[in-house]
Formats: sequence, structure tokens, C-alpha cells
Amino acid sequence: MQTSVPEYEAELAGMPRSDWDGPLAASGLAPGSLLVRMLAYLVDLLVVGTIACVLTLALFILGFLSFGASWFLIVPLCAATPVLYSGLTLSSRAQATFGMRLFGLHMRTVEGGPVDFLIGAGHALLFYIFTSTMTPFINLVGLFRHDRALLHDLVLRVRLVSRR
Repeated sequence: MQTSVPEYEAELAGMPRSDWDGPLAASGLAPGSLLVRMLAYLVDLLVVGTIACVLTLALFILGFLSFGASWFLIVPLCAATPVLYSGLTLSSRAQATFGMRLFGLHMRTVEGGPVDFLIGAGHALLFYIFTSTMTPFINLVGLFRHDRALLHDLVLRVRLVSRR
């Protein structure tokens, strides 16, 4: 039979049990709900779709002046638009996309710090990679966690939060 080591138990007693026992809880933030997160994503989908359509139309028209050369940029532009959108908006002063701002959400690192461009862009990129490979299972992770973090949040060590 294995006995416990008192020093190890004392060391564990001082450690936070989860991310919300650390700096995020002390800052007066609460985890964002999955429903609000989904609604914010739908708003962001409309914004990204509008941006992609406008840029695609501009490249299409420019293609007549460039003898079709800009038409080769349409597909890479449509793939890069959501990643750049997330990177720019999540690294902005508000730390949120337009959909997140509409619903009072913003993103923080687990340590409580701001999100930079690479983390914001990586957040969107991982979301689309995980969604295309694991479809609905990415959302199931959030249902079983008390902080409602999804799989790409866990990988990048960020949390979607709202004011209490």
C-alpha cells in the first residue's frame, strides 16, 4: 500500500487547482458561456464573410486590369481572412472580435495577460483545423469543463471571459 508524502501534499495545497483559482479569478472575470460564445462566433462569421466578399470582388475587378493575375489570389485571401481578422481583433485594445464585443466577452491568457497577434491568429487557425478534423467534438470539451474552455483554448492557454 502506498502512503502519501506530507511534503508533496503541502506543495499541492498551495497550488491553484485550475486556471480559475489563479490570476483570472482574482481579476473579477468569469468564464464565458458556450451559448454566448456561439452567438458571438455567428456575428464574426457574418463580419468575416462580408470582408472576404468585398476583397474577393475587388480582386475580381482588378483581375480585368491585371489580365487575370489577381484571380489567383482569391482563394488564399479567403483562407487568410478569418485568421488575420482574429489576429488583429484579438490583439487589439479590446482583446475581442466584433462578435465578442457585442456580447461582452474578451480573451485573456491563463496568466491574466493580454493576447498578442500570434496567439489571436493561432486561435482562429487551430479552431478551423480542429473543427475540420474533429467536427462537433471540439464543442464537447467545453461542456465537460467548468471554465467552458474549448480544445484550442487549452492548447494556446487562453480563456474567453466576461465581467462578473
